[in-house]
Amino acid sequence: MIRMLITQHQKGLLSQMSASIIHLNTSIMTDRVNSIIKYFDMESADMIAKAIDLIENLNDLSLEEKINLSEALTSIFYYHHFNGSNEMEKIATKSIKIIGSFGKDVLPFLTEELINADAESAVYLGKCIAFNKEEGVKIILNTWEKHAEDDFAIINIIQALSSFRMAEVENAIPKLIHATRSNNSHIKSMALSTLGTISLNNSIANIDDRLRKSMFNAVYSLLSDRKPLVRKNAVSTLGKMHKKAILNREQEGKVHSAFMSMLGKDGKHDWDREFIVRHEIEHFIQLFTAKETLADRYRQSFRILNKKELCHNTFHYEIDAPLIASKIKAGQFIIVRHNATSERIPLSVCGWDREKGSIQIIVNSVGKTSTEINHLNPGNSFTDIVGPLGVRSRVTKYNGTCIVIGGGYGAGAIIPTAHDLKAIGNRVIGIIGARTKNLLLMVDELKKACDEVIITTNDGSEGMTGFVTTALEEILNREKVEHVLAVGPVPMMEAISNMTRPKKIETYVSLNAIMVDGTGMCGACRVSIGNKVKFACIDGPDFNGHLVDFNELIKRQKMFVKHEKEALTAIEN
Repeated sequence: MIRMLITQHQKGLLSQMSASIIHLNTSIMTDRVNSIIKYFDMESADMIAKAIDLIENLNDLSLEEKINLSEALTSIFYYHHFNGSNEMEKIATKSIKIIGSFGKDVLPFLTEELINADAESAVYLGKCIAFNKEEGVKIILNTWEKHAEDDFAIINIIQALSSFRMAEVENAIPKLIHATRSNNSHIKSMALSTLGTISLNNSIANIDDRLRKSMFNAVYSLLSDRKPLVRKNAVSTLGKMHKKAILNREQEGKVHSAFMSMLGKDGKHDWDREFIVRHEIEHFIQLFTAKETLADRYRQSFRILNKKELCHNTFHYEIDAPLIASKIKAGQFIIVRHNATSERIPLSVCGWDREKGSIQIIVNSVGKTSTEINHLNPGNSFTDIVGPLGVRSRVTKYNGTCIVIGGGYGAGAIIPTAHDLKAIGNRVIGIIGARTKNLLLMVDELKKACDEVIITTNDGSEGMTGFVTTALEEILNREKVEHVLAVGPVPMMEAISNMTRPKKIETYVSLNAIMVDGTGMCGACRVSIGNKVKFACIDGPDFNGHLVDFNELIKRQKMFVKHEKEALTAIEN
């Protein structure tokens, strides 16, 4: 079969061609495909539009038919951008979607077409290939290996990668970084341009820190390249990385200093003498030098730095939130919203790193929102996080033993308080319980914060057989206990409070009441403590367990069970 392959050298000739009809070897085409191809008159948008409509109505296409139609449709990419027709632009866009719908069957044809195409047509071919996501990236990388010595082909291949989303193209990042070191300045420039394009994709931060650092170092080093176009693309890519908050503070400082030097505004270095470079810097440097507003001062990325599965449907997250990390204390909590339309839910904080500026949470998939959160990955960001909220846990020096008890997901929440109690000289025993061994959470972390940790499982698969109350009873019988903190399911906290009440042991429980605004204004989280109304968000979340009206708390927690089940069912379907 004869394919019309048009290179940059042929564009001038093509622009002078009069009305043309693609001549293909019709002897091996099916009748229905052959009847459509005759409408591909490149001087008549109406004729081609008619052909497109006919193709869209076809179904059950054979492999041969898909390739024949792809050959005809891709020929549009070589024509439409020469006459400036908006109608042809629309037709080209529809052609991309049709070819993309053919699936991976036509990928070999598309990649062969790609390596011979002119620069403009390569953009459209790349979009067709990108419809196949991971499969598309895989075949492009294989094609890259096969044509590694063909600079013209490599330029088109790199450009095609800019059509993919970061989640799919991550495996190509190392190749693109390597391409920035090419001896061919055009390959360097195209690699930089593609890295810049995918940097604008919000999921760029999904790549791990080492790869992101390698990407930054490679791009930053080319600010001093001898070729103006390379420097200009390096500036553009760094500017886009900064715009999408991909750079850390140190990298931002380096880029800003370099930009100022290249503009000759640092008083130490000569400016870059090429206008295209300075013009690009002037565009992006505004992002660095814009006057800081009050909102900017308190803006945090809330980007997920790390994610770890603790057990089935339960994940540990580390989140970039430096302002919260600098203020939070043991027992306080946050309210998160993972996207612009989601509900706001309160979550305990199980740890933080003030120096790094991060906080840690545990999320168990129990409802619609928590399930959606657990679909997030490192690099994704929460839309907003409010905190720290609530009152710090009671931490003071006791004469007797302190016990911290975590049931289920509450195991993480007791760790900061255990750490603080031990830090001021208390003897601290941790009790952690779950139904079975595989559901135990944060055991090693709790051991670091306590003098002793007792594990209980309902089925006896790990540690002591029974409930956390079984372990608590054993401790109460052997030593003097002055303080107990319990975090977990309401029945567990009620049972613990009932055990310690007769012994008059100070007992605090963390109430996971229904919350809305988290500031005490809505009143949704009201609880009865010693016959007085309190709000869990501003008066708690820790309260004297001996005074809590647990019956009322349980009733209020069940108010929206039906709605929660309906919402969860909706996303599962």
